Amino acid sequence: MNKKVLIQRQWFISSKTTDINSDYVISKEIGSGAYGKVFLAEDRRSLSLRAVKVIQKIRIQDYQTFVNEIEILKKLDHPNIVNIIETYENERICFIVLEHCRGGELFDRLVKLNHFTEAQAASIMKQLFSAIMYCHNNNICHRDLKPENCLYVTEDDNSEIKIIDFGLSAQAKEEDLLHDLTGTPYYVAPEMMSGNYTKVVDCWSLGVILYVLLSGTPPFNGKDNNEILMSVYNGSYTFRPNTFKSVSDYAKDLISRLLTKDPSHRITAQQAYMHPWIQGTIPSSYPELPANLLESLKIFMDSKTLKKASLMFIASKLTEVDIRNIRKHFKDIDVNGDGVISKTELVNVIKSLTPDVTDDSLQILVSSLDINDNGDIDYTEFLTGCLLRKSFSNSGYLESAFKHFDKDDSGFITVNEVREALNGGDIVHKLSTNDIEGMIAEIDKNQDGCLDYREFIDMMTQRSLL
Repeated sequence: MNKKVLIQRQWFISSKTTDINSDYVISKEIGSGAYGKVFLAEDRRSLSLRAVKVIQKIRIQDYQTFVNEIEILKKLDHPNIVNIIETYENERICFIVLEHCRGGELFDRLVKLNHFTEAQAASIMKQLFSAIMYCHNNNICHRDLKPENCLYVTEDDNSEIKIIDFGLSAQAKEEDLLHDLTGTPYYVAPEMMSGNYTKVVDCWSLGVILYVLLSGTPPFNGKDNNEILMSVYNGSYTFRPNTFKSVSDYAKDLISRLLTKDPSHRITAQQAYMHPWIQGTIPSSYPELPANLLESLKIFMDSKTLKKASLMFIASKLTEVDIRNIRKHFKDIDVNGDGVISKTELVNVIKSLTPDVTDDSLQILVSSLDINDNGDIDYTEFLTGCLLRKSFSNSGYLESAFKHFDKDDSGFITVNEVREALNGGDIVHKLSTNDIEGMIAEIDKNQDGCLDYREFIDMMTQRSLL
């Protein structure tokens, strides 16, 4: 079958009405918010740890907030944005299953350290600027950026950061005006109080975060929320705290450009990412892809459609421990920090590592990696292409992938189940029954028209990823 079948990551984020306890062992409470509690949970198949946000519908006035968070998280695919795994829902409760970030809040580390060094702060801000640039490029405004909504993936000092809590986020194009006053007083932008603002309110919030990271105190203060908001509205701040005496002019310049009261003159997330303080303090390392990773990309390029779809399912479920090295390679190749790898960025890296590669084979490779055909290689697409054999040492991931296709739990994947799993609306309508039968026939060894678990495992491990 030669037809390219487009595959979307969000197809593998299931919305279930079954009992969550049949798939997860839910244990201790690890967090709480205005709308519910967060619990630690273990996936019964893969034994991966997850965070489960539990929302009791009766206790909230605006359930749309959570529907909003789910829909936005499904669309966002960035190494510094929390990954949604799946959801469960019954008449009383909604469960949002998220990746588990065990390192705690940025706020807690700030309290412990009092303030960060410039190198530490630059590393954190580089990740946040990249994530918000990606959000804004995808027409998402977060609207509640603060250290409490930034989690460390691990307890390590140099752990990656993830932005969480997109419940107050809004979809907005470049020219769209937003009107709701939301967020946390210390971090809201002054124009939010006038009731007309754009996505650059997030950049103001990032400026406040940077100020707080370097000084340990907020730039705008007050005895109560009204006083704080009045201070924000005035937009007047100083670099008086003692810690700023030893802070570089470059860092202060970036803060000033972010905390510019007139939003039309405020620096964007993209400009902030490229600011000399960010680029100079945390220089980008030149990407060096190991040979086995390039080999994995080539194997993926030759893989069958169902195998690619199954690999993407697994890639969307892996933990940060599973993908730590691949994530680093992604970020090294993503030179401009926009959260995607352009075809040019990937071609340049591969050419530098394997100069004899032909342009034609390069184009085929980048096209096969662009599984959803949007013109760029998204984070999960890159993970999918780079999955190594060791990812399959956890048979729970393979079993979960098979179960995703085997909707009726019969032990066989049928033509109709493949059609349902690849539920991309118009995209699926372009797939005829013959197309799907052809996809199955490519790996159906006993030629019974469907796939059993053994055939599925053979497909996933054949010519295997190293």
